[in-house]
Amino acid sequence: MRELKRRKIYFASHAESITGNPDIVFRRKKIAVFIDSDFWHGHPKRCIMPQTNIAYWCAKIARNRKRDKDVNRILKKGRWGVIRLWEYNVKNRFDKCIWKILAELHKNSSRK
Repeated sequence: MRELKRRKIYFASHAESITGNPDIVFRRKKIAVFIDSDFWHGHPKRCIMPQTNIAYWCAKIARNRKRDKDVNRILKKGRWGVIRLWEYNVKNRFDKCIWKILAELHKNSSRK
């Protein structure tokens, strides 16, 4: 978020009034950014399942993933752009994540 502020890109964080409570919101551009935890949102390769209560965790993560899809659908239906970033990528491939956000902001500007 500091990088966006440094670039003088204005946003809101944790906007509870928007479906799904996105981590970063560009209200004027109608873009919602979610930073998904590798575990809680079930990254295909980096989600390490606990050794106990496996059925519970599989069901929990499946519900989270379904909710993510539902949120994406609702926001897109309302003409919102949705960006989903994995927590690992934000920590380890930060420049790529910033580029993805900037590309969506630019794409959104050129549509208007």
